[in-house]
Amino acid sequence: LNIGLGRPLPVEGRDMAQDDADKRKQHLLNLISEVKARLDGKVDSIAFPIPQFIVIGKQSVGKSRLIEALAGEPFNFVSGTLGSRRPTVLEFRNCPGVFPSRWSVFDENLKKWSQYPVQEVMTIVGQAHEVCGGNVSELPIRVKVEGKDCTDLGLVDLPGFRSYAKDQAMQDLSGKIDKMVFKFMNDENNIMLVVEEAGDAAGFATLGRAKQVDPTYKRTVLIRNKLDKYYQDLTTENVNKWLEGYGDLPPHLARFAVSLPHWTGDAMPKPFGQMRQECAENDVSALSSKGASAKYKPTIGFQNFRTFMEVKIQQLFADALAPMLSRLKSMKEDHEKNLAVIKQETETINEDNILHATRSAGIQFAQSFNFLMEGALSSEHNRCTLEEELRAFHAYCARTDCLKEQELLTDGFPDLDAYINYLRDTVKLPAMDVSLNGGAQFRRLMYEVEVFTRFAGLGKKLEPVDVIQARGSGLRECTWQDTITQLMLQNAPMRMRIKTKYVGERLKWFFTQQKEAVVEFMLGLKGSPEEHMFSRLIPKQAAVIQRNETMKGCIFQAFDSATDRHRGRFMQMWCDFMDSMFQSPMMLLKSGSMPHIGGGFEEEIAPTFESTKARIEVERKGRGTLQIQLREKVKLIPEDDASAKEAVKMVQQIMEQTFAVIRSVVADHMQLYSESFFLLPMLRRLEGVMAEMELKEEDKIRYRARKDVLDKEKQHSEGILGDLVYCVDAVQKFKVTYGGGQ
Repeated sequence: LNIGLGRPLPVEGRDMAQDDADKRKQHLLNLISEVKARLDGKVDSIAFPIPQFIVIGKQSVGKSRLIEALAGEPFNFVSGTLGSRRPTVLEFRNCPGVFPSRWSVFDENLKKWSQYPVQEVMTIVGQAHEVCGGNVSELPIRVKVEGKDCTDLGLVDLPGFRSYAKDQAMQDLSGKIDKMVFKFMNDENNIMLVVEEAGDAAGFATLGRAKQVDPTYKRTVLIRNKLDKYYQDLTTENVNKWLEGYGDLPPHLARFAVSLPHWTGDAMPKPFGQMRQECAENDVSALSSKGASAKYKPTIGFQNFRTFMEVKIQQLFADALAPMLSRLKSMKEDHEKNLAVIKQETETINEDNILHATRSAGIQFAQSFNFLMEGALSSEHNRCTLEEELRAFHAYCARTDCLKEQELLTDGFPDLDAYINYLRDTVKLPAMDVSLNGGAQFRRLMYEVEVFTRFAGLGKKLEPVDVIQARGSGLRECTWQDTITQLMLQNAPMRMRIKTKYVGERLKWFFTQQKEAVVEFMLGLKGSPEEHMFSRLIPKQAAVIQRNETMKGCIFQAFDSATDRHRGRFMQMWCDFMDSMFQSPMMLLKSGSMPHIGGGFEEEIAPTFESTKARIEVERKGRGTLQIQLREKVKLIPEDDASAKEAVKMVQQIMEQTFAVIRSVVADHMQLYSESFFLLPMLRRLEGVMAEMELKEEDKIRYRARKDVLDKEKQHSEGILGDLVYCVDAVQKFKVTYGGGQ
């Protein structure tokens, strides 16, 4: 904002053009006042471009008298012993011939100005301050004054900064006032009228506070009040230096030096307007007699200040019309969309429709989960690196105790940091430090759990007593193959189950973390490049889910229950698979029958029946290679008790080799099994789970409570929308009638 002095208003007799200009000015000020009154407290003032003047200063510097001078008459808001504690918005309108002035207070309920006698207005304002008690309120009281001596402008009178507090309660109140006033000062739309008592500029405390929020003084106006008390300190040598500020005031700071009416006793010796005029003339005369430069004369006296204010407020408001109209239209569109969502949600949670609505939203959620797992670029919620993912998973396990510490960390790694460094530096796990979610995160998880599974080991060294115990009494025949199977069943399945349990919990946790990402994906489709690829119902249902915590909770709970069920089935499948492997470990030692690339019978252009029979024979013979080798080793284990130590060593070696094969099979097939028995069932069955969702009685109670909230929201939103429609129409009508703004 540029707060230059502007051009002085002409004082010649009024002609038709001047009357039109005055009429436009009155309509402009009334328009801005009406828009502010309707929308104040309902929209973000920082984002809403309506400029306004705020009056700030310490107590007893003459703030109230300056406001009275702008109003054209003295008045006193009775605010009790604690002083003012809330903003007072004052709208002054110059109405020639209106005497005494008309005083009105804005009725927030009726949305209109109600006229009262001046003394009753003083009481209403005083009561508005008194209800605050020892607190402050940002909700303003609005007062309009229309009279022949009023200055055409609107401003906000804020509580004064307090330099003294007699007790703790007053200190607390002073701190609250400072916080509220600074909030107004920080608003870029507010122009600060800083009132200081005429004197040395180096001691202007309020101006120093204004500089904290407005370092360049682009929206600061300094009013040095009580100039007549400073006449005697001014001489021909220092008057111009003082007007400049002795170097303490920047040259671009708009500043005025004024004297205002004051008298002794209750009765004014002259009409207030006349006294105001005389004070202004005396200021100009006194400083001119002391040699004040002509360039400073527009900054001396109340009349020059009044002229500046009238010109500046017209300029500011006219400049604000275009951005204000644009913002009003934008907010109107936003509230129309919001009201449509409220109405849609209200319809969906009717008593007879809530179960169907919840299931329908759940089905859309399930479909969107499929899309997210297939790879959705528009969803960024819950994206994380593998390090962040592992730390969050370990924190989750610590909270829920679903995995013990020994189940989370494999032998050899002292802590999680060591495991993460191993994955990054040694394994060089793909996308380790890339933030991912959805299907890409699942694929990276598969790499990590495969590495984790490969750390499985027997974890126990055989002792002779273990082998002797497994061999039994010798009353029945017990081969070394039977002994090895029995020894492996004691420890090996448990060692593998620890790893697969980790995998199951990792998968379950991963899926539960995708819920919010799915909702964000649904919400983000509206207006995105991907929008045309998906159903239009998805963003609509997402808006309802996001707003309705009960519906979201039901859907999320159904999702978590489905995840837990699939984890259970996944773990049962692995347990059954491993039990069968360890019951007959030697059968698992058959190697694969896949031919080598570049060799075999398939190179023939057209395999014959004879070549096919030959291929099958070769493949069958090739499967038993490892099994045959280990069986030969089993035959070499000595049977006599004297060679027990050698037998134990050979049994341990065969068990390790057998366990290594089983571990490799499990790790090799981990991704295949995870996708086949966890991911794919989730993707295929989730819609069915959502379609069969049932509501608990407490959910129905929450829905009824939600309907009451929606009714209030709807009423509130309709009220704001009505105000916005009125304001848009009023601004557009003004622009058509008078022009203004581009």
